[in-house]
Amino acid sequence: MNITRHEHPASPSDPGFALVEAEAALWRGVVVDMFGDEDLADGPLARWSEGSRPSYFQHVRYAARTDDGRVVGVGTLELPQRDNLHRAGMSIVVDPAFRHAGVGTSLHAAMLDEARRGGRRTFEAFTWEPLEPTGPRRLSGVEGDGVIDPDGEPAAFLLGLGYRLVQVETLSGLDLPAQADLDRDVAEARAVVPEEYSLVQWRGVTPAEWRSDMAELQVAMSTDVPMGDADAEPSVVDPERVRSADESFLAGGRDLLFTAARHDPTGRLVAFTRLVHEQGRPVADQWETLVVQAHRGHGLGLLTKTANHAAVPEAWPDVRRLITGNASENRWMLAINRRLGYRPVAACGWFEHRLETP
Repeated sequence: MNITRHEHPASPSDPGFALVEAEAALWRGVVVDMFGDEDLADGPLARWSEGSRPSYFQHVRYAARTDDGRVVGVGTLELPQRDNLHRAGMSIVVDPAFRHAGVGTSLHAAMLDEARRGGRRTFEAFTWEPLEPTGPRRLSGVEGDGVIDPDGEPAAFLLGLGYRLVQVETLSGLDLPAQADLDRDVAEARAVVPEEYSLVQWRGVTPAEWRSDMAELQVAMSTDVPMGDADAEPSVVDPERVRSADESFLAGGRDLLFTAARHDPTGRLVAFTRLVHEQGRPVADQWETLVVQAHRGHGLGLLTKTANHAAVPEAWPDVRRLITGNASENRWMLAINRRLGYRPVAACGWFEHRLETP
């Protein structure tokens, strides 16, 4: 078995893109085997785009190959460059036929060594989990009531390397209702929101006039949402980073649909939600929903989500389903999702490993 290091390919036409394609195929197999569909899988172009902004996030891949050159495992190391410089993200996927043979451990060791040389001391990784643990034991996060099976392959692997479970996220799915039902949901949500708030919607890159507000909202996303006791610092976001992130999504074959709430007396955006759609797929991802603390309690979370849902059929006629994830302790947002018809379908484990510091 050979472990080799690879820089992130500069473009999809770079020969190194073949490794991204191999990684995406391995992860697709994991998702299909566990859940029976590809709703939670990302295509290779989307995966590539996540590392296409090295000034914000540096991506390095390690490949495990057999002697005949077959890729049987891929590890991706993500190194933030603007904030959280003490952290590193780890992603490891191994061909089922080569598991329990030290491939994952070797990939992790190579990435850990590089990250430590760069001064990183906190490492994170995520696992896909069935909605209900299949084994007799249960492992809970620091907060919330979400649980996973500590003896399942993904969790057992990370626990054996010294990681601990920080948080369990509930993944939920929604079969998109008819347009009339979507419009009704918006009207009902709008009826209870004070008149001083109006809605702003856009698709794709955030308009220049809203980038400063969106930068502040993105910072709030890194501080105001439940994160267990993760060793994370607030994000550093400015208007240029907002633009860059949006453009990277589009470069990865993904489209964006935003709905924000504007506080008319001040002219500021005080809430937003975002949907992400990878071209050619019948599913869209419900990403962030946030209301700043000073404007909570007015129904803005429900209003922005329902309005964004109602815009989907016209923006993306091929989308039939929505998926989303919420921290198990985020009861407020989970309750909104249940009200809209989302049903739990899977779980996600957020693991963290902290090295001792001097």
